[in-house]
Amino acid sequence: MVDISATGASRTVVRKGTGLETPNYGSSCKVKLKVFRQDESVIQEYEKKIVIGEGDSEVSESLDRCLECMHTSEVCVIPYTSDTADKEKSVSSESGLQCEIQLLSFCRAKEPWETSPEEKVTLAKHHKTKGTDCFKASKWLCAARRYSQALKQLILIGDQLPENCREEYDQLRVSCLLNLSACQGKMEQYEFVAQNCTKVLAMLPTNIKALFRRGQAFVVLNEFEKAREDLEKALTLDPQNKAVQEQLRVLKQKARLHDQRMSRALGVMFGRKN
Repeated sequence: MVDISATGASRTVVRKGTGLETPNYGSSCKVKLKVFRQDESVIQEYEKKIVIGEGDSEVSESLDRCLECMHTSEVCVIPYTSDTADKEKSVSSESGLQCEIQLLSFCRAKEPWETSPEEKVTLAKHHKTKGTDCFKASKWLCAARRYSQALKQLILIGDQLPENCREEYDQLRVSCLLNLSACQGKMEQYEFVAQNCTKVLAMLPTNIKALFRRGQAFVVLNEFEKAREDLEKALTLDPQNKAVQEQLRVLKQKARLHDQRMSRALGVMFGRKN
């Protein structure tokens, strides 16, 4: 048995596979899964189809990464948790379980350069829809990955986009960027929130959601002047917006407390010098 690490997913190769190709993102894989205890007694064994990139959990991503390293007929073992194999199947919650994966066969997905701009847009819409499902389920990281995948497909279109599709493309990109920033806000990744909202504002300078979220991020990052500029602009565009009004109140309070702390710190510093 050979111990290796597959892009962050710890696995143990039990039997090497055959052939040169491995599954890529989007591949449809037929696998045999076996859950067993440390004494090698089998709890569950079954076959299923897995489409790489279509699982929305932390563990499914590890499983995907593992499959992307495997060749046909290869067998490897990874640590098991409740949704490693199939969340719909009931398996003991006892600790120390292992999951054996055998890659029976797979059908590789098209590579990005093999898909048309229309196919990329369709795939971007698919990931956006799945991301929204994850967001509604409070699965922020999984939702962020979906929106990132959608944006990746749009970026790959490059200069191949037909002019009559430009409006739909721009709307989809703006929506994915805003949704991604919402996920990043939930995960307290405020630098990324600001970056993605800036991308939106480069396209739509008066987008209130982008102004509000970037302003909100700047408040957390203590970028008070930038926050005030964004929030006041948002309030000018929508004077009755309660969320913007509240964030301006938070900004004023936080800026005042920050100034007070700075004043006390300077007083102490100069007092010590004297």
